[in-house]
Amino acid sequence: MQNDSAAAHAARLTYLTFAALLGVWIGAWLLKIRLGEVYAWLSGGWGSFLYWTTAKLVIWIGPAVWLLKWSGRTLVEVFNLPNWRGWLLWGGGVGLAVALTGIIPNYLQGRAVLPSQLDFGLVNVLIIAPIFEELLMRGAVQGNLERHYPFWAANVITSLLFVLLHVPGWYFMGVLWDNLTRPAGGALSIFLVSLAFGFAAQRSRSVMGGVLAHFLNNLF
Repeated sequence: MQNDSAAAHAARLTYLTFAALLGVWIGAWLLKIRLGEVYAWLSGGWGSFLYWTTAKLVIWIGPAVWLLKWSGRTLVEVFNLPNWRGWLLWGGGVGLAVALTGIIPNYLQGRAVLPSQLDFGLVNVLIIAPIFEELLMRGAVQGNLERHYPFWAANVITSLLFVLLHVPGWYFMGVLWDNLTRPAGGALSIFLVSLAFGFAAQRSRSVMGGVLAHFLNNLF
């Protein structure tokens, strides 16, 4: 933590960037709905996958890379791939611990533990979401906030923003109220697993810790 004006400025810049990102993200949802009315192929399958992957690259990853560059960090440092033992240990351990909350109920209720078929939705859930969301939230946002706040505070704030990132999608899919009010599987669950992802990233000194934990959570 750095208690100086530069660290405070980094935190403010991160908040402003995230607010702008969220506004553009809402615009992407509105555009998707409008285009879907004209081009049916955008409504699902590969068309929807292509649209959202492109939107996330532009709206999430672009600002994330900019925040990293502004703070003097590089993608090589953030991913820290040579520390593979750290992110396998912490990311894998935290991810499996979180995944048990899905594995055990599914097993006891006779439901499939693992996905049964590969499709664009599964690719998004297992690859695109863990990498893109963790680079943005743990790599850029949490990494910047940790320069101004203690880790626990940066993790809580990042997790609240992570929940907020999901709100536009919930709203436009008509499930906002359900996700905000149900005790499991909604906003509260996302907040809690986000805390776990943040912990895995911080302990492993690599965003890959968060990516692996996120992947295992989504897998199960």
